[in-house]
Amino acid sequence: MSPPVVDISVVVPCFRGESSLPELCARLVRTLEARHTPFEIILVDDSARPALWAVIEKLAQGDEHIVGVRLMRNFGQHNATVCGFRHARGRWVVTLDEDLQNPPEEIGALLARAEQADADVVYGLPRVRQGPGWRSLASRLIMVIPRRVMRVAFDISAFRLISGRVAAEVARSERHDIILDIYLSWVTDRITAAEVRHEHPEGLRSSYTLGRLVTVFFNLLFNYATFPLRLASVGGFLLSVLSAIAGGVVVFSRITGTITVPGWASLAVAVLFSSGVTLLGVGILSEYVARIFLQINQKPQAVVRQATNTSRLTVAEPRAEPARQETLHGHR
Repeated sequence: MSPPVVDISVVVPCFRGESSLPELCARLVRTLEARHTPFEIILVDDSARPALWAVIEKLAQGDEHIVGVRLMRNFGQHNATVCGFRHARGRWVVTLDEDLQNPPEEIGALLARAEQADADVVYGLPRVRQGPGWRSLASRLIMVIPRRVMRVAFDISAFRLISGRVAAEVARSERHDIILDIYLSWVTDRITAAEVRHEHPEGLRSSYTLGRLVTVFFNLLFNYATFPLRLASVGGFLLSVLSAIAGGVVVFSRITGTITVPGWASLAVAVLFSSGVTLLGVGILSEYVARIFLQINQKPQAVVRQATNTSRLTVAEPRAEPARQETLHGHR
C-alpha cells in the first residue's frame, strides 16, 4: 500500500544548521499545523558532520512530522534538495534555507500566489534584501544567466513553492551538478514570484563565499546556457564572410595594380581563405555541440500535465494535483 499523500512537504538542505534548525522546525510546525492539513518536514544533512546529524535525529524523534535524510558526504545544496524531492510526498513542495532568512510564516503567501496565478512554481522574493553589499551585487550579476535561460523577469531564490508533479519530474534527474531552477523551467513555464519578508539573523554567515559564487556562475554559463556556443557559431560565420570579402578585395587590388609586391596577394588570399573555412567549421561544430549539450543535460522531451481517459494509461501519475484547464504541456 502506497503512503498517504500529504498536502505540503518542506525540504530543507542542511549544512551548518545546528543552532538554527530547532527554531526553524518549531516555526514550520506552528505555521503548517495552523493550516489543518497533513504535512511533513524533510531535513537533508549535506554536511557529513556528526554534530548536525545528532540535532536532526533529536528533532525527528521529538516530532513525527520531521524526517531526517543523511547523505554520505557533502554533495551541494541543489543535489541535496533534489534528494529531498525523492522522499517528498506532498501535493506541494516548499524549499527554504536552514538559516532562518526565509520566514516559514510566508509559505501562505506563496500558496496564495500559486492559486491566484495557476502556477507550478512560485519564488519568494525579498521585499528588502539583507546581507553584505558585495554579496548581493554578486548574486544579482549571477542571476542574469538563469533569468535569461528561464525567461523570467525576476531574480530567483532558494525559497520556492513547487507543485508535487513538477518536483517528482525533477527528482528523476541524475545530473551530478544539477541547477534546480534551470531544470524547473525545463519542466514547466508556469513560474511566478511573490514578495515575502526577508530576515538576516544576527551572526549569520553564508556558506556561499565569493569563490563558490564564481563556481556557480561558471556552472550556469557552461552547463546550462548555450550562449557561448551560439556566440562561437555566429562569430565563426561572420568572420568567415569577412575573410571572403577581404580575399576578394585583395584579388581586385592585385588585378588593378594597387598591390605590386610579388606573391603577397596569393599569400594573403590563401591565409584569408583558410581562416574563413576554419572559422566556418568552428561555427558548424558549435551547432552540433549545442545539441549534444542539451541531450547530455537530460532536458525533458515532454511532460504530461493532464490527460483524458486515464484508465487507458499504462504509467501511474506520480502525485495528486488540482485539476487544470490545459490538457497537455510539453517543453518549449
